[in-house]
Amino acid sequence: MELERIGLIPRSMIRIMDRFYQQLSGSTGDPLVKQFRFSKYLLLTTLKSLWILILVPLFINFLSKNYLFRPLTEYFWNQKQAEIFLNFELQERAFEEIRDFEEKMYFESLVQPLALGEENQSIEVHSVMPGYASLPQGSSLIAEQNFEQKMTELAKHYNQQSIEAITNLLADLMGLATLGFLFVNMKMSIVNTTAFLFESFFSLNDSKKSFLMLLFTDLLVGFHSPRGWEVIFQFIFAHFGLPENENVIFLLVGTFPVLLDVLFKYWIFRHLNRHSPATVATYQSMVE
Repeated sequence: MELERIGLIPRSMIRIMDRFYQQLSGSTGDPLVKQFRFSKYLLLTTLKSLWILILVPLFINFLSKNYLFRPLTEYFWNQKQAEIFLNFELQERAFEEIRDFEEKMYFESLVQPLALGEENQSIEVHSVMPGYASLPQGSSLIAEQNFEQKMTELAKHYNQQSIEAITNLLADLMGLATLGFLFVNMKMSIVNTTAFLFESFFSLNDSKKSFLMLLFTDLLVGFHSPRGWEVIFQFIFAHFGLPENENVIFLLVGTFPVLLDVLFKYWIFRHLNRHSPATVATYQSMVE
């Protein structure tokens, strides 16, 4: 076994002299400057990537919806087929509005003679549409004109809703395709962005990390979250013109948030428990 040679000057003194020389020469700031520049580069890359991933799909969605899919959908929907309603639910809504409108006309036709002092006049009634409320004979012509105008307005309204739903579906698919294209062609930027976000998260203290995780999980499956998820799914169904089946919505509300919560907890105990066990312990104590 070869023994290490000991010089005349101890190595600790040599290291002290080296650090002293670096301070005199000003080279000690180089690692800090490099670290600062690298952090600045990651920050700018993250902001740029996030802006591109958010704004570009939205911009493509807007352009394709208003200048490509809407004109094509209006042409094919209005010229190539005779349907007005995209689904049965829109048709039911239109029928409900028609019934409400006829009942309103019937009520106004009864109140108007009383307001004019014609209580003693006999009122003969007949129906504008079979099976609906009856109207006084004297106001039948005006009522029929109003009814036809209302029918035309409803037809235009629900025809436009059907076109809007189809356009939303096509434009959103285009936006998703654009987002997928960006993910494929921005791999390095996305890796840097993910690394920066994780580094920013893990640089927080344990209490702040636990608070953010608790806030996120409560928003997903808290006592107030089912109503919020119900509104979200109703908006999605209406956005794409899908029939709003309450049973389907309740099923999604009961399963989708729970699935997200399970995945989040799996990430906590699989990855976070390895990198920051103190945060997991703090989170568990806050939950309990």
